[in-house]
Order: sequence, then C-alpha cells, then structure tokens
Amino acid sequence: MTPTPPTPHPRPPATATATSPTAWASAGQSTLDAAFGFRLGRAYRTVRAGWEARIADLPLTGPQAGALRAVTERPGIGLRQLARRLGTDPMNAKRLADGLEEAGLLTSCHDPDDRRRRVLDPTDRGMALSRELQQRSGEWTRMVESIVGPDDTARLWRILERLEAGVAALAASDTDPDAGSEIDPGPSRG
Repeated sequence: MTPTPPTPHPRPPATATATSPTAWASAGQSTLDAAFGFRLGRAYRTVRAGWEARIADLPLTGPQAGALRAVTERPGIGLRQLARRLGTDPMNAKRLADGLEEAGLLTSCHDPDDRRRRVLDPTDRGMALSRELQQRSGEWTRMVESIVGPDDTARLWRILERLEAGVAALAASDTDPDAGSEIDPGPSRG
C-alpha cells in the first residue's frame, strides 16, 4: 500500500511571523495551529509521510529504516544504545530490531562479556539495503532543503539542536531544580 502524499497545511496570514504564533492565533487561526508542539509535530509527520512514500517499494517501514541505518553506522550496537540513538524507548527499539532480524537484515546475539546486553549487527543484505536508504535519504534531504533554501536549512539545524538540548534540560530540571539553570536561550530576537 502506497502512503498518501502529505497534504499542505494552512500557512500563517501575512500579519503573523514565524516568531509570533499569537499573531497567527489572533488573525483567526485556531489556537491549536498556534501551539508550538502541535506545529512541530505536524511538520514532522508531513516530512515523515513524504519519506515513507519514497521508500514504499522497500521491505521496511520508516522507523525500521532508521533503525537499520543506525545499526549499519554502528555495528555491534546494543538495544539500549539503539533506543537512545533513535530517541525511543528500549521496548520499541527491541520490536524494530526483532522485525529487522526476522526480515534477514540484521543479526543479534548476547554480548559474551555481558549476557544481559543484546548486540546487533547488519547482514550483507542489511548493508546493501542501508546503502540504498542512504542514497534515497540524501535525495530526499536535498528535496526538502530546496523548499526552504540553504540558509534557512542551516538555521533550522541549529534551532533543532538547541531545542532538543533545551527541552532535555527542562525535563531534567523537573527532577533536579539546578539542572535547567544552564539552558542557553541562543541569540535574542531583537
């Protein structure tokens, strides 16, 4: 089954700017559309749907493609390391690895030094498929980057890195009041 192409979403009115979600909301858009997490999640789902359409002819899902590439980039990676690399929980990483192993794309065995640790390695077939994924990923990345241009793409990467680090620090500060005190807010928007 081929995924349906992503549908465009309403753009903010000309009076609203990317730094002003409240202006967008006050211009008649719903407050949900002005919610940062909602917009970020929707953008992610749109990009992911486009990626999954590009790999629909391959014998794996988008999440499996990410897991396979992670294993081929770091042969011998453990399940917990894979989960951290993918930004998911260990049980989800295990399900992804199990599916890839059943498909003959990777192998797993217990680490001889730590029987609790499951070590993952790509098979030759997995390596070949990962090379195909890498090629398609490069093409898809260039297509997506062409939408916003090189300067905004570079800016977006910096913002995403700062956002991930900052939100992680905020989450840590929920349990440790001193943990969030070193969040770098980045340059001001003066």
